[in-house]
Amino acid sequence: MMSYSKSYKFRGRPILQGSAAIYHVVSRTAFALYAFDATEKERFVRFLHKQAGFCGVQILAYCVMSNHFHLLVKVPEPCPISDAELLQRYRLLYGKSCPPSSPKPDVLEKLLQENNQEGQELRERILARMHDLAVFMRELKQRFGIWYNHRHGNKGTLWSERFRSTIVEESAEALSTVAAYIDLNPVRAKMVDDPSDYRFSSYGRAVGGERAAQVGYEAVFCQQSRWKNLLPSYNLILYGKGEEAKGTTDKDFGRIDLEKAARVLENGGRLPLWQVLRLRVRYFSEGTALGSKAFLEDLGTRWNKAYGGTRVRHAHCMQAGEWGELRAYRNLQVDAVTGPSAE
Repeated sequence: MMSYSKSYKFRGRPILQGSAAIYHVVSRTAFALYAFDATEKERFVRFLHKQAGFCGVQILAYCVMSNHFHLLVKVPEPCPISDAELLQRYRLLYGKSCPPSSPKPDVLEKLLQENNQEGQELRERILARMHDLAVFMRELKQRFGIWYNHRHGNKGTLWSERFRSTIVEESAEALSTVAAYIDLNPVRAKMVDDPSDYRFSSYGRAVGGERAAQVGYEAVFCQQSRWKNLLPSYNLILYGKGEEAKGTTDKDFGRIDLEKAARVLENGGRLPLWQVLRLRVRYFSEGTALGSKAFLEDLGTRWNKAYGGTRVRHAHCMQAGEWGELRAYRNLQVDAVTGPSAE
């Protein structure tokens, strides 16, 4: 049964326990001076896939920027894991090299086969690291931080905070909107004009033919279609047009007039979805939860019951954009949508 616990709440960001849940996660480096180069971004992606495979977390979308990263991940409900699968995940994470505090894979295999108290205790400790967003994020950032500091001869923390997370409803509308916002990070940062040109994102990898990334977008659209067939619908969100956008003769296919957009917002107007996603949207990092009205009302009712809360309204319309049926748990009143800078 899904529960909500203070022990699984970081800086006001709730984590659902005992139930599968999808999160948009953001984390930043400690100082603006830290900047990941191409090699470091590539290595982070490798750490990401290994850690997700070990923890049993499904990566739906991601984007690694120079001083922060975004993830859209699904954390499954805890379930029994066989010894064979546990070993497979363990080998994926560590390969042939393990930290001093962890046994080598062949030693672990022997202990599991002996099925004694030592083996069972070790098994429980490893299982406790799976199917948990907090553990997944902590170990991912620790492992990359150690590698990064070793590369640069640094000491101390690399990251400014644990992480920020927003619960996202498992619906095509909610997931595709958040995924598009993630994929447009390098466009907002003016690093590329076309998000498919950025190779440190799931969209860039998917367009480049990486099957693992394409599978993530199939999950974003709730398995409604294969990658090739869903791409026009996703491009409609990214570019405002449904045809294959890359290679188009229209050089301004992904751009918006920022002054015009500002005037629309100042006058209380709303921008089309593909345009508002090119701005900084706080709902995706500070909205607590995103989804349909029914999803948020159910979530809020559960939280009221768990805490004895009295909150009546749990779903709020979102400002500035044409968001369709998408709602936010928090009713952000100030600067819900701001300039084009990456976040």
